[in-house]
Amino acid sequence: MKIGTTDKIQELAPTLADVFTGSESPESVRDTYQKRATVYKKRIGINAKYFFGHTHDWKILEIKKINRKDLFLRLNDYATLEFAKVLIERKRLKICKENLEFPIEFITSGTTHLSLNTVKKQGKIYPCRFRQLDDYLYEEILVWDENHIEIAFDFWKRGNFLLLLSCRQLEIKEYQNQAWREYFGNKFDDYYMYFETERNKGRFLTSHSHCKILIDEIES
Repeated sequence: MKIGTTDKIQELAPTLADVFTGSESPESVRDTYQKRATVYKKRIGINAKYFFGHTHDWKILEIKKINRKDLFLRLNDYATLEFAKVLIERKRLKICKENLEFPIEFITSGTTHLSLNTVKKQGKIYPCRFRQLDDYLYEEILVWDENHIEIAFDFWKRGNFLLLLSCRQLEIKEYQNQAWREYFGNKFDDYYMYFETERNKGRFLTSHSHCKILIDEIES
């Protein structure tokens, strides 16, 4: 267990330290985490597409504690959102792009630690009141074993907040398929299936430009 052993972000989640302290982390920090990430991706499997930079800048639709200790986090899947926007533009569809939502939920069980924190410039972590947050920026996976998960999240609401989580299980519920059908019906199933296939391979698609390239591939 790493959470609770230190109150310094440089020691707990060094890849997030530069965001909170303004001091650039040594390149060795990134190299070390990349090696760990390779192991974690295999353990996480297909759901690795929701970590390791793939969820950067996703809108938080809801965040709360459930059962007084577990985490409920509802996000708008930005990758599917951008793919939908590009498709609407390309096909000139009469679908409003401004209010599209493709929800996904993270729900923990067996949570032993859940705290929202601020981090001072020197890197010291201070607990603060739990609140609604705006955006998911980054995460560092500290531990991902069969029955033990620890993650440090970087969230945003007029500043950076550090959410620390230690739990037994993290369930991911996907509602993007249902939302896609509501917006597009089955007319563009081949587009969506190609998007999902590529994404499940680990391809980065959380940007407008990447989704344009993907649609070019489908239509070539």
